[in-house]
Amino acid sequence: MSQELIEAVYSQLKKDDVFMAYFALMPLSPPEKVVNRIVKGLEPDAAFIKEHNPQVQIYVMPGRYGRNLLVFEGKFCLDFYAKSSVDARKMAGRVFKILHDKNLRSEIVNTFRCSLTYDTDFGTGITGVKAYKAIYDVDYLRMN
Repeated sequence: MSQELIEAVYSQLKKDDVFMAYFALMPLSPPEKVVNRIVKGLEPDAAFIKEHNPQVQIYVMPGRYGRNLLVFEGKFCLDFYAKSSVDARKMAGRVFKILHDKNLRSEIVNTFRCSLTYDTDFGTGITGVKAYKAIYDVDYLRMN
């Protein structure tokens, strides 16, 4: 279920022109260019290097089943990496406009409204790389 949620978030972000412009990409950019910028999960396919900055990582956090066992109360997280804190916050702000108070709909997952529950700066320990984290709550239906 978590991979389906990551795919739904990824597809929403990838089709937004303004968000993709932060990475000097277009919504129809080849997947081999996108994969180093928008990462599905915590571990990028390639080592994080200067050329892969800015970058966003999409991953899920622990959730639980609600009272109705067909509904999963989930959380997903986006970590934004950029050259400056301001750039990382701008990316997070654009994602807020794309996802907050919206439903994610696709062939593989249907959600109720996503809502931003927490966001903050965090340290990377890498010179010239600043980071920002955003955590969203989302309830979604089991599709099995």
